[in-house]
Amino acid sequence: MPNTSCFDVFEQCVLAVQAGELIESVSAQDKEFHFQNWFKQRLASLTLHFDGSGRNTYPDFSIVEFMEGYEVKGLAWPGRERNYDSNSQVPTGKHNGRQIFYVFGRYPADLTPFRSQ
Repeated sequence: MPNTSCFDVFEQCVLAVQAGELIESVSAQDKEFHFQNWFKQRLASLTLHFDGSGRNTYPDFSIVEFMEGYEVKGLAWPGRERNYDSNSQVPTGKHNGRQIFYVFGRYPADLTPFRSQ
């Protein structure tokens, strides 16, 4: 049995992108959670048990079967190229005995189509 799910999770993310399952925002107000929702679907596709995310929780997803978690960071495109916002927790790679993996995703900064709804 492997000691991590990170390789399977990464594969599911790649397969989803290749299949055209891209990050989509439901509305202009959904600027924070659309990437988390997309990533949650990847975890669910692996039938991993995880504790879900909530406001100001770290990491966003804690895996039950493994001592690891995933912190999801969405970055608007076009937008910042060299940095990201880490106002909730300083990235360390470890938290409460869990190995933390950071997952970065890009999404469109211009949500004009959603503003008319």
